[in-house]
Amino acid sequence: MKDDARLLTLDSIPPESFGCQDAVRRCYAGLCSCGQPERYALEAAVTVFRYHNPDSTPFLAETIVSQWVAGPVRH
Repeated sequence: MKDDARLLTLDSIPPESFGCQDAVRRCYAGLCSCGQPERYALEAAVTVFRYHNPDSTPFLAETIVSQWVAGPVRH
């Protein structure tokens, strides 16, 4: 499997994508603390990320944001 998306790591993300990390985390944490469902908070945080990184794909944006707010998935 040449392009297996499950192998995506933060090391493979362009460094300029990290400029909005604080805003993304604040958005997610703020919505969660107000009682919003986690999924809504994640969608809003992905929207913030994509505003700052309009060239990112939806999958890449959700992967990055998920790792920022929840950490990498460990099995």
